[in-house]
Amino acid sequence: MIYHEMAGDYCEKCEMDSFQLINHLINDIQLLSSEVVRLRYSLSWFLPKHEGEMIRCEIVSDLHGSYYDFPTYQHFVSDFCNGHDPLENEDYCNHMAKLSKGEESSDDYRSLTRGQADKQ
Repeated sequence: MIYHEMAGDYCEKCEMDSFQLINHLINDIQLLSSEVVRLRYSLSWFLPKHEGEMIRCEIVSDLHGSYYDFPTYQHFVSDFCNGHDPLENEDYCNHMAKLSKGEESSDDYRSLTRGQADKQ
C-alpha cells in the first residue's frame, strides 16, 4: 500500500512535469511561428508582385502540426489548460492575424506567453 501511494505521488509529479514541458514547447512553437510569419511578410515585399501577394495570402499556412490527435496532448489541454487549446488561443490567433498584415512584431507576443506561463 505504501509503495502504491508513493508511486501515485511520483506519477502526479511526472504528469505535472510533462505538462510544464509541453507548455514550454507550445510557447516555443508560438514564438517560432510568429517569427516565421514576420519574416515571410518582410521577405514577400522583395519578390515579384504576384509571388509576394501569394505568400501574403498563405502566410500562416503550414506553421505547425496538429497535436490534438495525441492522447497526451488532449490530456494536457483538458487538465492543464482547462480545455482551451493554447494553439487556438484567441490572443495568439489575433496576434498571428495582426502579424500576417505586418502590424506587430513577435516581441509583442513574447510578453503574452510569459504572462501565460506565470499564470500556470
